[in-house]
Amino acid sequence: MRISQTNRLQLRHINQSDADFLFDLYNQAPFIKHIGDRGLSSLSKTRDFIEVVRANYKKYGFWLYLVEDKLTKEPIGVNGLVRRDYLDAPDIGFAISQDYWRQGFAYESSLAVIEHARQLKLHKLLAIISPNNISSIKLIEKLGFSFVKQDQFNPEEQAVNLYQKNSLLQILNNN
Repeated sequence: MRISQTNRLQLRHINQSDADFLFDLYNQAPFIKHIGDRGLSSLSKTRDFIEVVRANYKKYGFWLYLVEDKLTKEPIGVNGLVRRDYLDAPDIGFAISQDYWRQGFAYESSLAVIEHARQLKLHKLLAIISPNNISSIKLIEKLGFSFVKQDQFNPEEQAVNLYQKNSLLQILNNN
């Protein structure tokens, strides 16, 4: 199911045919360094993860989406909204395969996700970024998010920076 599109990209629901790409993306060294090891150590575990993603579409009406080239349908990353029990609003999450870095795809797909959030009538979005992920920090600030605090939400993981933006309309008008 297509969620959104831009001049170059299409965002759609993740499905089982995306397992190979997601397995590769989630096991790239920069992904593990900045986002964390999500335990997708096999295609079987990746397929199980996809079923969780699909269940979350039904439960929340949103979750992570596959970002693909609009013309070639080549997958390049994920971007979407994640609902976490310990946060009071969804957070935007994105990861672009390192083969496609420095082409503006994270920014472009994030604008599409923010517009999608506005259509869902969400009034507040959060972002959780590793303090050493300078590129993602610059991106989230360019999107109009402001630093709130550094926190360690999960004692088994590193501390992260929390960013927030209350007015989704303002985010879109600033860009």
